[in-house]
Amino acid sequence: MEIALIGDKHTIYGFRLAGIKKTFLLEDIRREDIRGILKDLFEDSIALILITEKIAEEIKSLLEEADRFRKGIMPIILQIPDSGGPLISKIDPMRELIKRTIGFEIA
Repeated sequence: MEIALIGDKHTIYGFRLAGIKKTFLLEDIRREDIRGILKDLFEDSIALILITEKIAEEIKSLLEEADRFRKGIMPIILQIPDSGGPLISKIDPMRELIKRTIGFEIA
């Protein structure tokens, strides 16, 4: 099982140093190609897809659409801050992930 990362160049450089090999630099990807990349990641043996918060916001509808390619609970999509720091969000992505996985909200 592998980890993949979709992010900006600074985030990708850091994670490559940590050993993540499957990385996608959004600046090099045309928006039309993101759908295919997500579909491929869902069909590969990827266990975890890391995506920077800013990019996740930009492609939110594509992430929701790609969710239908999911087989079981894998891959897990986890939003991470980029080099600029975390975004202030009304929705906690981890809370939403847990809610979707177990089927109810934890207080």
